[in-house]
Parts: sequence; C-alpha cells; structure tokens
Amino acid sequence: MEKLEKTLKYSKLYSLYKSELSSTQQEIVNDYFLFDLSLSEIAENRQISKSAVEDALTKGMNKLDELESHFHLLERNTKIHQKLSNLKEKALNCREINEIEEIEKDLDYGI
Repeated sequence: MEKLEKTLKYSKLYSLYKSELSSTQQEIVNDYFLFDLSLSEIAENRQISKSAVEDALTKGMNKLDELESHFHLLERNTKIHQKLSNLKEKALNCREINEIEEIEKDLDYGI
C-alpha cells in the first residue's frame, strides 16, 4: 500500500474508532498519521524508545483494522459518499447540492 493511501486509510479509521484505542495508542497514531511525525520524532517528543513507539503504532493500527473488519464503518461511509457524489452530479439546483454537501459533512465530522 502506498504511503499516501495508508495515511488516508488510517486517518479515516482513526476518526471512526479512536475511542477504542488506549490513550497512548491514540496519541501515537495521531502523531504519526495526522501530524506526519516520524517514529524517531515521536520517540524524542515522548522521551521513549523508538521501538516502544513502533509497538504502540503497530498495535493501534492492528486494532483499527480489527474494528473495521468487524463493523465496516469506513466501508459503509465510502459507499454512502459515492452514492452522494452520484446524486450531486444529477442534482437539478443549488439547494439540492447544498443539502447533499450537508449530509457529507455530517458523515465526515459527525452530527
């Protein structure tokens, strides 16, 4: 998987399932995927070993993958976004487009 694809995937999974990670995993996954910090930078900032960062990151990613394989929220959101995109292309006026965009925001950022 390409780095950008991996970053996008785990950023989305993180936004959906972050409450299921430990606080340490949340912070490290956030630093790595959302702030694009290296393992060494995270280790230095947290004053822990690079291997401890790598372990927490791996466990966090595995947990996110496990949750997605069980609940399929990202998969469902992706399908809904595609359907909304198709509707937007067929929309007849600005009001319909605005309503679709509001639904997309709700999906992305919560209601």
